[in-house]
Amino acid sequence: MSDQRSATADDATSRPSPLDDRDEVVRREEDDRGRWYETPLMILTALTLAFLLRTFVVQVFSIPSPSMVPTMEVNDRIAVEKLSYIWRDPARGEVVVFAGDDPVADTQVLSTPDRVVTGIGQFLGVVPVDAKDFVKRVIGLPGDTVVLDDGVVSVNGVELDEPYAVLDRDRGEWTVPEGQLFVLGDNRGNSGDSRSTLGYVAIDDVVGRAVVTLWPFERAESIPGVDHGAAVDAAP
Repeated sequence: MSDQRSATADDATSRPSPLDDRDEVVRREEDDRGRWYETPLMILTALTLAFLLRTFVVQVFSIPSPSMVPTMEVNDRIAVEKLSYIWRDPARGEVVVFAGDDPVADTQVLSTPDRVVTGIGQFLGVVPVDAKDFVKRVIGLPGDTVVLDDGVVSVNGVELDEPYAVLDRDRGEWTVPEGQLFVLGDNRGNSGDSRSTLGYVAIDDVVGRAVVTLWPFERAESIPGVDHGAAVDAAP
């Protein structure tokens, strides 16, 4: 009998009192209130990282026009890397995105919140690039003489092999100034480029190099940059 009383007493001692339970609930509530800032902090950190990536590393662009068909179709999403041109200038045959002046572009000034939302959407590729951002292929470098003869392109007297291009019947001759690039769309008959509306492109205005098509999935592949430099530089 004494053993039973002792066991009962021990059980009563080991069980937490109702007051202890209330203390535990209070502590949990205080911990939860102390962590209220974690979710906003995680969101802010994610947005900051996205902004840094978009600004300095890689950006996703949506293609709004057919000027680069067949390399890029309308509404394709492409990734543009921004690191290569920190150490070197663009090369002939590379596809680049650059900031330019479009005479028909909308000059509406966005508010700061609108710019933030638009920037995030452009980083994700769900918002088209700015009306003043363009994607074209580099054809001529500073000092080059570019000639179009019935649509066939020559640089410094060397005819380019352009399997990526849909040629037109254009003619003309241009000498590229220092610090500038001569660019063409791959869809020559449906592209405003250095021949007309855009003129020469300042190297400092180049945003980055187009490297891969991300969307749609059936077109996901690397974007070919053709090395025209070797043939042109080897010419006497």
